[in-house]
Amino acid sequence: MNLDSVFTQNSECPVRSIGDGLVIMAPNGETTHSLEDIGAFIWNQIDGQNNLQQILDAILSDYEIDQSTAQEDLHSFINQMKAAGLILT
Repeated sequence: MNLDSVFTQNSECPVRSIGDGLVIMAPNGETTHSLEDIGAFIWNQIDGQNNLQQILDAILSDYEIDQSTAQEDLHSFINQMKAAGLILT
């Protein structure tokens, strides 16, 4: 994972806030994705300006998690969001 990579939210995906989480509809309109707590936090950091290192730093600042685990979880999250078409490079 290149920590210099910058992603943006796919503007074709409707997003609804539900409590502390989010529900995001895939661009094809066939599936929804629920994000809780840290997933919603990461989603809100994906703004087309923050690179993955900045997002990782924000996670480490706001959550009690070690860097290795945070980096692996961020990598997995980004791959899932890309595969679902929810984020773009």
